Amino acid sequence: MFRFSALSACLRFYSSLMVIAVIFLALDAGSFVLRHLLPDGPRRRRLGRAWLHGVARLAIRYLQAAGIVACDMDALVPLRTEHNLVLVANHPSRLDSLILAAALPNMTCVTKASIWERPTLGSTLRTAGYPRHDSLLRLIGPASQSLKEAGQLLLFPEGTRSRPGAEPGAFQPGFAAIAQRTRADVQPLLIETNSPYLSQGWPFLRRPPLPMRYRVRLGPRFPAPARDEASGRALVDAVETLLKQELSTPKADF
Repeated sequence: MFRFSALSACLRFYSSLMVIAVIFLALDAGSFVLRHLLPDGPRRRRLGRAWLHGVARLAIRYLQAAGIVACDMDALVPLRTEHNLVLVANHPSRLDSLILAAALPNMTCVTKASIWERPTLGSTLRTAGYPRHDSLLRLIGPASQSLKEAGQLLLFPEGTRSRPGAEPGAFQPGFAAIAQRTRADVQPLLIETNSPYLSQGWPFLRRPPLPMRYRVRLGPRFPAPARDEASGRALVDAVETLLKQELSTPKADF
């Protein structure tokens, strides 16, 4: 029985990887059509975000139906219609962005340069208006414009994925500077998972225990900080402390 169960999980996992690959090919194909039908501008980026959100929802629904993931994103429902929000989250897995894109139709995400510049997925992110991660001086303008157009901007202030069992790394101050410039509130998101899959150092093809469970909770919201260095630094410290404290506390119901 154990061998049969393990074989079933193995087949489901690797067949799901192939299905997701096909879904992502369709994602890139749709973005390719948008780029060649419409000039670059707010309308094309709005349609690009809608397309990305729809395909991400399809991918997550498939993974849930196949028993690969179990996602609790109920806490995000009130955010779907909110605007002018800077979202700040911990980053345990490469699946984080996909899960949040599936839940939040008005979101863009500051994206690592090596991903943003890719000819495949990167082209889709550029079509949707996702800003490229850069030095703060070069990031703040495009990120502020993206927030204005889309309504919500997601940042992972650690700058990289965390390792299983490790607390979040030191936070970068970019999210606070963007909140200062745009006068946007800052909403922390706490992403919890029981799975090490696609965390720092986990190979893409290595099968984890299934199902992988993910839950997103909302932390207390912070108002836009005043436009001075001390206020920005205080916000970074407060959000970093909050996420580290919340994520270091075991949750009995997860």
